Amino acid sequence: MIPNRFFTSDQHFGHANILKYEEASRRNQHGCQFSSVEEMDDYLVDQWNAVVTPDDLVYCLGDFCYNYQQMCDVLPFLNGIKILIVGNHDPFFKKLIDSDPRSKLDAHKLARQAGFAEMHLHLEIDMPGIGLVRLAHFPYLPPNMDELPAVELRYLENRPPCRKEKLLIHGHVHSQWLEHKYPGLPRMFNVGVEMWGMQPVGEAEIVERFRGAL
Repeated sequence: MIPNRFFTSDQHFGHANILKYEEASRRNQHGCQFSSVEEMDDYLVDQWNAVVTPDDLVYCLGDFCYNYQQMCDVLPFLNGIKILIVGNHDPFFKKLIDSDPRSKLDAHKLARQAGFAEMHLHLEIDMPGIGLVRLAHFPYLPPNMDELPAVELRYLENRPPCRKEKLLIHGHVHSQWLEHKYPGLPRMFNVGVEMWGMQPVGEAEIVERFRGAL
């Protein structure tokens, strides 16, 4: 049986400052701010498990949790088989982009020990109704680099390449946009939790939105 597939990013478990950075959009079901990072974390777990079953597949598109031990503590409480597309605020990021193969092997070992089934920098999957889809933490580089604020000038070499995909599913931008398109590049679709009621989004919703935009 093929599992249901979900996509999500930028939980930032344990990251108190995210409540300040995303003050307007990181809210509970009543539209209220979280009183603490612990309250936010509990809500994220509840929202995840409200839509994901133990047999589902969840692609986590980065910035799940910066602290490795906290990541190990949280993952067992989240339903589904989890695949991490690593982000710059995940503890494996520097090891995974290191040129030393031993660092990469160590990163993959740590990710599996934490509870992820797989880990990648970028990943291509086939999505019926769309075709080839690329998964990455970062969006594409804009054709006009002046569009990037100074804080985004880091990790430029880690932005995903554009090959033959029809759609890029990503995170990183939080509440900046839900869908976006640069001239000459495929459409981009942001699965950051702020845009989805703090929940993973299902494959059917992504396909419907993509086809509706054609």
